[in-house]
Amino acid sequence: MDIPEIINTPVITDSKKSNKKLLIVLVIVIILGLGGGGYWYVMIYQPAQYAKAIFALEIELQAYGTQSGQSQFRWRYDYDTALNALDKHEVFFAQFNKKIEALNPPPFDQEMKELKENLLFFGGGFTGGVNNGRRTIVFVKDAIEIYKIYYPESTTIRETLPPELRSSQPSVPRSQPYDLGTAIDFWKSLLASAKPYADRMFNQDPINLGDNYFSDLKSLWGEMSRAHNTVLPVLEQKFGRNYPLSSLPHQQELEKIIPGAASLDKIDEFLQKLESVIIRGSAEGILQSAIYSQSSDSQERSQSMNESLKKLKEKYVQ
Repeated sequence: MDIPEIINTPVITDSKKSNKKLLIVLVIVIILGLGGGGYWYVMIYQPAQYAKAIFALEIELQAYGTQSGQSQFRWRYDYDTALNALDKHEVFFAQFNKKIEALNPPPFDQEMKELKENLLFFGGGFTGGVNNGRRTIVFVKDAIEIYKIYYPESTTIRETLPPELRSSQPSVPRSQPYDLGTAIDFWKSLLASAKPYADRMFNQDPINLGDNYFSDLKSLWGEMSRAHNTVLPVLEQKFGRNYPLSSLPHQQELEKIIPGAASLDKIDEFLQKLESVIIRGSAEGILQSAIYSQSSDSQERSQSMNESLKKLKEKYVQ
């Protein structure tokens, strides 16, 4: 009776071993399948989808550029048109930046990660450029108002007006004061009229006007203001209000008599730089500077981004 049991035991053991081997093989197949699927998703499918999303954004950007076109400026200082264009750019790039942020570059593709970083850099640059453009327009408009106070009859001021408001008749130069008292009152009135505009121009973070114009103008305005507050009273007290202007000592001699008097001449340098800012501050120029950054960092990133886009197109565009 024991013989059948002895004979059947190895058969049962072999069956169990076969089942275990089959299970192990099945697990290995599943693991390999999952691994292969994961590799396909991460290394093939996801990069292709990312490239597709990038190409869609590029097409959208090109379409916006075509649609927005070139702004039509009525005259050199048509700031309303520039501000309207800046508003449109801000709305578009606010949405465009959100789409860039939503991109998920493949985890093992460093170049695609850098492409997203560069896109975000330019997206943020557009937003910052729009804000700087608005601030620059306000700054130049205030500069025009100050220059108009001192030189209302100048050609520079005439050019800032819309064509329909420009008078064909030449402006009559205002008469110059003869005595010191009248001159001091006149200078004080000009400074008082200009002060609200200057306060708004210089009581803020610096604006990039090029060639240190902002810091130079702010420094010159400070010197002028101090001279008017400290030198003019001493000048009036020393020479009297009825003293003829033509009889005042030359600037170098006056500086020896009244320390700080040389700063009174800073008004000429201030107005020269102010005029340069006005001439350079065309509406179209400010708009272009706001949209297209010329910094070395921007140029390097732009080159890197273009190279990455070129590689993507070579790989994924058939």
